[in-house]
Amino acid sequence: MTKEEYTPYLDFLRFCLDDEAEVPQSVSQIDWEKLYHFARTQTVEGTYWHGMERLDRGGLLKLDENTVLGWMARIKKVEKENRNVYKKAAWVSRNFGKEGFRSCVLKGQGNALLYPTPFMRTPGDIDIWVEGGDEKVIAYVDSIRPGFRRIYHHIDFINAGTVPVEVHYRPSWMSNPLHNSRLQKWFVDHSDACFSNMQEEWGFCVPTFEFNCVFLLSHIFNHLLREGVGLRHVVDYYHLLTRHAEEPRPSEKELRRLGLYKIASALMWVLYEYTDIDKRLLLCEPNEQLGRLMMDEILLGGNFGKYDKRTLGGTAKNALQRNLRVGLRDFRFLRYFPSECLCEPLFRIRHFIWRKRHPITTD
Repeated sequence: MTKEEYTPYLDFLRFCLDDEAEVPQSVSQIDWEKLYHFARTQTVEGTYWHGMERLDRGGLLKLDENTVLGWMARIKKVEKENRNVYKKAAWVSRNFGKEGFRSCVLKGQGNALLYPTPFMRTPGDIDIWVEGGDEKVIAYVDSIRPGFRRIYHHIDFINAGTVPVEVHYRPSWMSNPLHNSRLQKWFVDHSDACFSNMQEEWGFCVPTFEFNCVFLLSHIFNHLLREGVGLRHVVDYYHLLTRHAEEPRPSEKELRRLGLYKIASALMWVLYEYTDIDKRLLLCEPNEQLGRLMMDEILLGGNFGKYDKRTLGGTAKNALQRNLRVGLRDFRFLRYFPSECLCEPLFRIRHFIWRKRHPITTD
């Protein structure tokens, strides 16, 4: 699809996000079956359905029966999956607590609680940040069942039913060693607030607003450079900023110190251009050049870049292909984010050494 063909879908996204927004004129141009496919590739089906329900209440939604049934079946599945993941997240958190580990649920279900309803965000796996550092957390996981893959910031864990679990000892990371050192210290300095931010109704802790402002930026940055970003990342951040409209934002000075200012300025442009967010809620001045770059990546690659044919997308099946994909993306983004792209090979060396110090053991 061309960018022009996406325009009605993006206009409609504004309407879906803001209950006060007027119906866009371009809604008459929407092919609802194609929108369904677009929403699936961006994993924002629940957000678009929220807008469709508003249209239906106004008598403006004209769908044939098969299209309605297709959308409804998918939305029911998303809700069912959410209920299951919420339950499993509480179970995982509770079990770590019994062993003396404080924890909080990152991304996924933590972000979902920011949405108008907690069941409309398409769920993924469970990412849980566990206090204690890599040595202690890896030793505990290995004591339960050895042999799980571990990388610099998390270790895979047993599936909670059918839900994969990633146990984080570091919420995220940066390739630039200076920025990474500052970021890790920043995470530790804000950890107590996150590990005590219990959501009683759901049975687990979630990050604070201040923490998520920084953590989700670093998460989006890593996805942009190494895999790809989707509209779900944008919608998550929209709800984060609008649900906490009165809380102070991280300063531009702090974002620069952590190496996150450029990605923040790109995301702020996308939010300002494609949603009805109040400019006063943005973290920094939007950067059009970087924002357009990000939006192009979103439309070309979809969620996690799975549909991006330029750099193997979701077809990378082995380490060689994955490394080739990352290398190609680094080359493409070098002029925009030189610090991270130039340091990425150095981080690979560091990561190789780290993995040698934390080998996978078996029974």
